[in-house]
Amino acid sequence: MSGQHGLAKVLLLASAAAIVLAPASASAADHILSGSVASASGEKLSGVTVSAKLEGSTITNSVYTDESGNYYFPPMAAGKYKVWAQALSFERAPGDVDLSANKQQSLTLTAMTDPERRWRQLPGELMVASLPEETAEDARIKKIFMNQCTGCHTPSYTLQFRFDEGGWNRIINLMKTVNNRGVPQQGQNNQIISLNQKDLAAYLAKVRGPGESPKIKERPRPTGEAARAVWTLYDVPLNQDVGIGTHYQVNDGTNWALGTPSYLMMIMHDGGMDLDGNLWFTSNAFNKNVSLGRIDAKTGDVKHFRVNRNDGRAANTHGLTRDNEGNFWFDVDTGRRGLGKMDPKTEKITVYQSPNNMSPLGGAVTLDVDGKGMVWASAPDGVLRFDPKPRPPSAQTARPSPTAPPAIVTATAGGRRWAGTRSARPI
Repeated sequence: MSGQHGLAKVLLLASAAAIVLAPASASAADHILSGSVASASGEKLSGVTVSAKLEGSTITNSVYTDESGNYYFPPMAAGKYKVWAQALSFERAPGDVDLSANKQQSLTLTAMTDPERRWRQLPGELMVASLPEETAEDARIKKIFMNQCTGCHTPSYTLQFRFDEGGWNRIINLMKTVNNRGVPQQGQNNQIISLNQKDLAAYLAKVRGPGESPKIKERPRPTGEAARAVWTLYDVPLNQDVGIGTHYQVNDGTNWALGTPSYLMMIMHDGGMDLDGNLWFTSNAFNKNVSLGRIDAKTGDVKHFRVNRNDGRAANTHGLTRDNEGNFWFDVDTGRRGLGKMDPKTEKITVYQSPNNMSPLGGAVTLDVDGKGMVWASAPDGVLRFDPKPRPPSAQTARPSPTAPPAIVTATAGGRRWAGTRSARPI
């Protein structure tokens, strides 16, 4: 893969894409790629991840080996493929196959001998499970680490590095001032991190410092029905491809032993699927051209949509949800964070702002649509509810509703009704 693309490893997007691979859609020209995976000693290995990518394509398909160590892909187009197998505690085994001539590829996995490479290939949940918590103090600091240091980074990104106590202190000094976009906020230190900094740095130096790393908690590879899963990953342009940054991501995530790539070069945040099976994502990264993106699930083509921000950049977005009519709702920061609606059929984006004397959307916004079609979204100091149905114009001021509970205020803006907790008023 070129350095100009990153791998979209969003679970929702990956799982949804299995629909594209259904054998019913295969043409007569499609081929079945199969083979086996064994260890260097000749033992057939089950539950191994095997991936295949057509030369020139942006789509990677993956399957597991069965109990006999064999794997079978759904029908795929003829052509030259990069194929690779990997499993925890083994080095990645690459291969090449031309489905026009050969439809089988056997691969051999070699056990890892470098403990550091073995640690770096772990997924985040296994790294966390391996962290010590036998004492009450270790358990306390481990929880603080999980609550305060993994909101923007995954645990596998943070814990793949080693530093002594002084090094971890320097990192904590920076990170306790940084918001979720990597921008230092002067005079706004994270008080929980500041209060526990000494103990946190000591704990991290103990588990990921000059000494030995914790003993890895093993987990079994998939078997039975779990090993019959088929999933797809899509290459999505990185930040520098859409107008920000000059550095390239050299780790695309396909080799677990390289560790977890930094999310800072990725433009994706939340993801969802439309009624036609295409994949959509929000972008919470600073860039010039992308507020929302769509991936064609059949071709892998990526299309970007921009909402203008008041400083000339693309408005960043965060949460994403879909209503029963197929529309996507998302928060969008045009300078004042509002509610965006994307109609996938027309590709039209509409932005709705809450009344000026109600809170805007804010924080790490999450959204949902209830059974009546009302859109709910978080605000910095409460929650807002939006009724998409037009209403006659009325006063643009927030006031207690005569029919709502005392804690609720309502207002109309742009012909639509907003409601919010009493705390979601002027900020």
